Amino acid sequence: MIEHFEHKSYEEQITLLESRSMCFENDASRNKAINSLSMVSYYKIKEFAKPFAKITKNGTQKIIDYQNTKFEIVISRYYQDKNLRLNLLHAIEDIEVALKTKIAYVLGRSNLNSYGYLNFSNWCNKEEYCKHYLRYSENKFKKNLLIELRKTSNSEINEKLKIDQSKYPPIWLAVNILTFGQMVNMLELMSVKKLGQISNFFDCENSELISWLKCINLVRNICAHNSNIIDFKFKTVPQLKDEWKDYLYELKPGVYSNRIALPFLIISYMMDKINPKYHFQDIVNSLDKLIRDDNNAKYYGFKSISTMKSIKSKRIRKPVPRRRTR
Repeated sequence: MIEHFEHKSYEEQITLLESRSMCFENDASRNKAINSLSMVSYYKIKEFAKPFAKITKNGTQKIIDYQNTKFEIVISRYYQDKNLRLNLLHAIEDIEVALKTKIAYVLGRSNLNSYGYLNFSNWCNKEEYCKHYLRYSENKFKKNLLIELRKTSNSEINEKLKIDQSKYPPIWLAVNILTFGQMVNMLELMSVKKLGQISNFFDCENSELISWLKCINLVRNICAHNSNIIDFKFKTVPQLKDEWKDYLYELKPGVYSNRIALPFLIISYMMDKINPKYHFQDIVNSLDKLIRDDNNAKYYGFKSISTMKSIKSKRIRKPVPRRRTR
């Protein structure tokens, strides 16, 4: 097997970046960069430097030019991406918990009772899906649920299974071990009326809710697996609320950006319904540090830098000064 890559010391990696027009202001800057490269791999740095790279070819050779971009800007992008991922996950967890609670409430009430969710014909959209597909989906769901049950260490679930001598837990415990993707799949299968009970809470149409949750599920997976979220382009753009279009960069008439601004607006909207007092400061600050001018704003999917300033003033609540007491 031919080895195409040579081992390079951290100093040699710096030299390689310099040869590609990445800037290090002085020796102190170089030393800090060496320390950074000992913690964050060269290829991770290269990934976050990609938006600055001008790539040309000389025959079969690919030539990368970082156009005098400072190393500090690139490593800062890495850390802001990391911070943003962690903060987005925090909000997404709240959305997930709220949705699972509502699923359990809707499927556990009236004639369905605690175990009615196991019979998909009780609650699924039989006008949209044929009985064969629903039977297949039910079997797949039960199989996946048993897999998750074997992995869980939730004492509430294990105790309930022993008491009831049941193979499956009641709905209000079952939802807690579902993955986000499994939860979205349940919502997709729901009858229009039952799904409407959940989408009404978020003041949206059924189709809007499903499209938003598919987007959030993808964001969650990217964030959970330490992938780059700030440079990600979404292949499928979820349905947009009209008011969001005032914040998004319009690529061409009627076509809006598929960058990070999109899930940010979705998560913000849903969190406003779940917890109007939720603090967006950490998420907004991570985005704000990435955006220096209108071009930056458009790259990340926002209409302009003034749009970001408007979001910042709306989302970051100023602390209320304490009254002095004598």
